[in-house]
Amino acid sequence: MGRVTVQYIADQLGISKFAVSRALTGSSGVSEETRAAVVAEAARLGYVPRVRRRSSVRIEIIYHDPDVAHRELWVEVQAGAQMEGARLGIETVVHWTHDAAALSQLAGQANGFILMGPHDNSMLEAVRGFGVPCVRVGGSLPPLEPVDHVGGTDEEGAVAVATHLLGLGHRKFVYVHGQLGYPGRVNRLEHFREAVLAEEGTELCEISFPADNAPGDFRAALGRMEAAGFHPTAYFCGNDWVAVTVLTELMRLGVRVPEDASVVGFADYAIAAQTSPALTTVRVPFRRFGIAAIRLLLSRLGYFGEINDLPPQRINLVGDLMIRQSSGPATRER
Repeated sequence: MGRVTVQYIADQLGISKFAVSRALTGSSGVSEETRAAVVAEAARLGYVPRVRRRSSVRIEIIYHDPDVAHRELWVEVQAGAQMEGARLGIETVVHWTHDAAALSQLAGQANGFILMGPHDNSMLEAVRGFGVPCVRVGGSLPPLEPVDHVGGTDEEGAVAVATHLLGLGHRKFVYVHGQLGYPGRVNRLEHFREAVLAEEGTELCEISFPADNAPGDFRAALGRMEAAGFHPTAYFCGNDWVAVTVLTELMRLGVRVPEDASVVGFADYAIAAQTSPALTTVRVPFRRFGIAAIRLLLSRLGYFGEINDLPPQRINLVGDLMIRQSSGPATRER
């Protein structure tokens, strides 16, 4: 048998090819019984859908504002989405807005939306009303929000860091938030705290400051903490930029890394491998977030797999612990 077509599936079921097409793309106009029969027959025959050409499929990528769009992690996510879109011959267009009403101007020409990073719930409500698929990448969702989501495994990453540092003999830890207000950093702290404090004889303090690149504020906070009698040997940081601030300031103060203190970041930004010593961190596959978002969105449109009759999905891509030179055995309290 040659390539299975929509017409062939229609002939097998004795229905029109238009009904088959609507069933496979999740469109209205067919009963749930017909949709289920079409999906089952397509799977039985090994049907492989053709991806519509650029002129037919348009995906709107929406950021809250330009500052978010220009952050390194979102540049990587967007690159993944646009590279995958180009590979598949679909159009991806980037906008930034926090005005839910403004989305209605895009809805008429969009086959789907990708909401990147932080967004108000009003944006989700607006997209839901358009009747087109939406994938949220990163950010948080209200409980049981009926939208697909792609993210990472921050909790597992934090536990992996805790396990690594505990295995090196560390018992006095500092979690360095950097700038407050990022839910992901708080989430990582909670799981890191649970993991390290489960070990007998461990202690954990927290440090935060107004901006990730605020060496003076870190130095002052560190001084207050040590004056209170707490002398850590390991620092887990909110992201790699925070870790670079910690690393450089510790070395400026004469603290040897990793001989006197270990420093671990999160994300594996480009700078992580360029510091001296190179930074131990958790690599997050940001570019693949974008690839996964495009594929999931196209699946909802009926082009990859058959998930139109399944509930919204939470897809978490697993990262890697990158052990470099900034972490080492605990030798003594400073």
